[in-house]
Amino acid sequence: MSHVRLAQADAGETTELRVGDTVELRLPEARISGYQWRWQLPDAVHVVVDEYVSGDGHSGGEVARGEQPPGQGGVRRLALDIVGAGRHLVRAELKRPWEREPRRSVTFVLSITGDIRPNE
Repeated sequence: MSHVRLAQADAGETTELRVGDTVELRLPEARISGYQWRWQLPDAVHVVVDEYVSGDGHSGGEVARGEQPPGQGGVRRLALDIVGAGRHLVRAELKRPWEREPRRSVTFVLSITGDIRPNE
């Protein structure tokens, strides 16, 4: 099993994986703006972690005052376990909960074979 990291620059490209791999997506997010990433995931992909990591590396956004400038963004970190073979699309939309249309959307293409990688 391997651990693959993807970022916004990888959107639209096909990533070759195997069942049992873990994918980590990191997308920029400024929580103070109200915009948050929302996910559309196929059944073959299971969420393991979905967290906000502030600009200074703290998860959950719990940071003592004065540790970072006001309004500084962080990243949305999503860890996914791959459980099914096939070609799958993972779509992310950056939007405010009260808005219909996203500000931005990205799609990651996952091409997954049924072979499970041996522990490395």
